[in-house]
Amino acid sequence: MNTRARHDSRRGRVATREVARDERRARLRILLARADRGLLTPEDCTQFRGDVEAEVAECDTHRRSAGGHQAASMRLHKRIEAAEQCITETEAERDQYAAQIRRLLTSEEGRR
Repeated sequence: MNTRARHDSRRGRVATREVARDERRARLRILLARADRGLLTPEDCTQFRGDVEAEVAECDTHRRSAGGHQAASMRLHKRIEAAEQCITETEAERDQYAAQIRRLLTSEEGRR
């Protein structure tokens, strides 16, 4: 039950961020159109700066997050490679011991 509440809460936060981002980008498009026509007011300039800074901050956050995910992925990849190498070595050892046991059993049978 707690997992579902956390999941729903996370979904709500994501949706809220997406709405805010969409609104901010719509404002940016309007402000850019005004800037193209040379019609920006001082209030528009303040809004423009705030929206651009918010976009840059969000982009930086996502880049850091992506970098962390990439680093974690690389660590897992290395662990998988190490585990596969260990499995290969263990199987080789197993085969070596099985061959030794077969030789011992064969030599025991030969002595009888």
